[in-house]
Amino acid sequence: MATTNYVKASLIRQGFNVSAYPHVKCNACAALVINGVATHEIECPNAMHECAGCNVLVPMRVKYCEDCR
Repeated sequence: MATTNYVKASLIRQGFNVSAYPHVKCNACAALVINGVATHEIECPNAMHECAGCNVLVPMRVKYCEDCR
């Protein structure tokens, strides 16, 4: 149960809708799972990646978080 909650929290931080877990959805794109990895479409406004400086999640169009700028 704790693992499921951790996975759901991680998916929410990455911009996914987990209301139909284990299926992931995104309100802005046609999200899908490839080899067990949830992915957004290219240029999705909800897509996130790790900051190049400290590994905090930031939007795709930003390279560094505010603390690392």
